[in-house]
Amino acid sequence: MPQPRARKTSTGDHPRVVAFGGGTGLPALLQGLRRTSGDRVCGVVTVADDGGSSGRLRQELGIAPPGDVRRCLVALAERRGLAEMFEYRFEGGVELRDHSVGNLIIAALAEMSGGFAQGVEQAGRFLRIKGSVQPAATESMSLILHHADGTITHGESTPRAPGRAVQRVTIEPPGAEAPAAVIRAIERADLVVLSPGSLFTSTIASMLGARVPQALAEFGGPVIYVANVMTQPGETVGMTLSDHLRAIAEHVGPVVTDALVHAESLPPAVLARYRLEGAEPVRLDSERVERLGVRVHAMPVLPDRIVAEARHDPDRLATAVLQIAEQVRLAAPHLR
Repeated sequence: MPQPRARKTSTGDHPRVVAFGGGTGLPALLQGLRRTSGDRVCGVVTVADDGGSSGRLRQELGIAPPGDVRRCLVALAERRGLAEMFEYRFEGGVELRDHSVGNLIIAALAEMSGGFAQGVEQAGRFLRIKGSVQPAATESMSLILHHADGTITHGESTPRAPGRAVQRVTIEPPGAEAPAAVIRAIERADLVVLSPGSLFTSTIASMLGARVPQALAEFGGPVIYVANVMTQPGETVGMTLSDHLRAIAEHVGPVVTDALVHAESLPPAVLARYRLEGAEPVRLDSERVERLGVRVHAMPVLPDRIVAEARHDPDRLATAVLQIAEQVRLAAPHLR
């Protein structure tokens, strides 16, 4: 069993949490943490989306894509009526069709305040969010996906062959800066969580801002990776849990100390539907994970009833990561 690293402490009932990711995984985690950790959470969101409403605004206005950021703001919002309005998507017209209201508001605030990060901050005040939401970089990032078969594709939304895995991801422009607030949040945090989601185009992409890998390497507390339940066709096909952890280490260093996996099997009907899409459960290869120096925690983090997709339950997920952080603290009471 690996030895816990020295950890930081903060005053208050709950630890300060920094969570990385995008898509649907990070908003689910933030939604749960809003109810448990209050304003002691910071979500760091990928800004590499180039499809849908976000992609159109990125192309037309030259701003970072607001879609993933919007979902995270909504997850932390206290003004729930306004949060529902942020999620409304126009169905008619031509220019506004498929745009969400929140994306347009964030784009407007970004122009009015002189920068994307500032616009996100203003939107957070408008929604009266608990905690904070920060873009992973101060400008749009484009992803370059290097596949295991030697091919290269550009862009997060580019269609990918279901049976082909991604081996590495790089960004354009190289060295895109993370907001200073992200680095400060990591320095002050007690706990860092890598949320579930697309491994390369969401989780890893959210940590590629300049200075973030170094800040994570110097962080003294637990870094929890919430493992995906299923592999993703065109991205992580055939990858085990240790493969996911190695990919993170190859991009940002061996920062993960703990991995959270779902403790129960999925219903046969759900597994069968995933198999039709070329997906399978992420296999837990415990011995290889332990050789990486990562502790494994198995807890139920999905809903009791799963009808179609295996999506993490916000409250169970937040409770689980906080329990792991407390276990690490109690296992090393002599460490700060």
